[in-house]
Amino acid sequence: MKKFMVLFLSLLFSAFLCGAALAHESHDDILGKVPREHWTWKEIAELGAKYGALKKLPEGESIEKKDLAASLLAVMEKALERCEREGSEAVPAEDLERIATLHEALKEEMARYEGYQLRRDAIEKMLAKPEVPEFAYKVGVNGFLRGEGVGNFTLTDFSYVPGHGEGRFLYRVKPYAYWHPTDYLDIHAEGQGYGFTGGSHQEYNKFSLYQGFVEAKLPGSELFALKGGRQEFSYGSTFILGPDSFYDGLSFDAARLRIRPVEPLTVDLLVGAYATPFSGGIEGNLAGAYATYAFSEGNAVEAYAFRDSGSTDHHAGEHLATWGARFTGKAGPVAVEFEPVYQSGRTFNSAREANDRIDAFGGHLDLSAESVLAGYNNKFFASYAYGSGSSNAANGVSVAREFRTPNNDNALVGDMSVIGDMSGVTVNGHHASGLQIYTLGWGVDLTKDLNFSATGRYFLANNVEDGLSRRLGLETDFTLTYNLAEGLSFLVGYDRFFTGGFFRDASGSGEDIDYGYFMVQFDLSKSKPRMKPVKG
Repeated sequence: MKKFMVLFLSLLFSAFLCGAALAHESHDDILGKVPREHWTWKEIAELGAKYGALKKLPEGESIEKKDLAASLLAVMEKALERCEREGSEAVPAEDLERIATLHEALKEEMARYEGYQLRRDAIEKMLAKPEVPEFAYKVGVNGFLRGEGVGNFTLTDFSYVPGHGEGRFLYRVKPYAYWHPTDYLDIHAEGQGYGFTGGSHQEYNKFSLYQGFVEAKLPGSELFALKGGRQEFSYGSTFILGPDSFYDGLSFDAARLRIRPVEPLTVDLLVGAYATPFSGGIEGNLAGAYATYAFSEGNAVEAYAFRDSGSTDHHAGEHLATWGARFTGKAGPVAVEFEPVYQSGRTFNSAREANDRIDAFGGHLDLSAESVLAGYNNKFFASYAYGSGSSNAANGVSVAREFRTPNNDNALVGDMSVIGDMSGVTVNGHHASGLQIYTLGWGVDLTKDLNFSATGRYFLANNVEDGLSRRLGLETDFTLTYNLAEGLSFLVGYDRFFTGGFFRDASGSGEDIDYGYFMVQFDLSKSKPRMKPVKG
């Protein structure tokens, strides 16, 4: 089996490299001076004439790349004006596809123009793919291959072990088939192979159905959509509900009813059960509602309520009720997000052999800003996250006041899985309950295909045992991402967790934790386009 998997993954990787080479042949990189015979010149000239762009291309034999981008911006402005005046259907889909291809090729140069920055959201919304797929069917495979290594840490149970180091190879491969026979019916089947092999006698391989659902809508209407079968749930910033995409994901055997009574309002009603074997040993049920009212692009109010009985060791009456709201706002290059959450329910107390009443709260506040500095697109972000804890939880009495979030590799708790969720962390049998997380980060597009990011997160516990420090430590994450072609990217990361006083007090060691990885992400697919809508 192992030899078969290695052969399969090697062939898959080779296929992606061939696809990437073909992609680069079809649209070569654009140099500083663009000749008249270049495909971008021809496309912009045709679109400019069709939409009456004010800025014309020159009569010479070549043009500066920045002037080519300015001409494309003029085309986009005219297309936007037509959409705003006559509706989103006024610009044909094939023209939007042509503009989107040009936009991708010249995006780095266009970012230098203030006019583009001011209308960027509107442009991206115009070019966004419609919710209704443009294909009759699509088959493919996606996933990742990753090699990773750690120092003073174990990957099997993500625990602090000074003096220990290990590495492993991990894969996630998901073949899928998507059939869209009409505008009101979607059928999706997706398998998953997930596993790893490496140090400390690690060997795990699992193959099973990951998603398989049918979604039906009212013909010619967006009022109701019913989706039934095995499916993922992902909402907001995945702070409360979302799959662990860095590992094996999470899906449910469930039904979801989506209601859109008016254009800005969407309400999801869902009920289901954790689907094995990719649930991390969790069994139980999930039910709830999630409502979104979008005022405009990037500006929305969301509210949700979930009842979750999932656990690895369930006792009668146990459940977690989560009530939350999420507010997002955007003004130009600045965006803000605020998500307060309250939790109630029942949790089993083994000391009392009875259930305790849950009373916990948490949330996060995020701020980000984009800017062009020295010709490069930059993004700066900062956040504060809070999860309640208690001295009873730190001393092993009761976890009823401890705020819980899913262990789904959410960006708020870092990239290393040293801290798994907002409830806290346990080191050598000593528990730090509840968290405060302070985050600062920066990312820069070095080219249109190459991005570098650096993030620092400081962790402080709310409650610990008497005599132990509340300072958990500082995590620093550095990531380089290269998009070789559509559907194929490479990531290289190095992270270091500078352990604080709590780790030294609990374990007697001040060794820091290191984590490094190299990952290939891929999505290879073939689809048959739909030439015209299929009506019922």
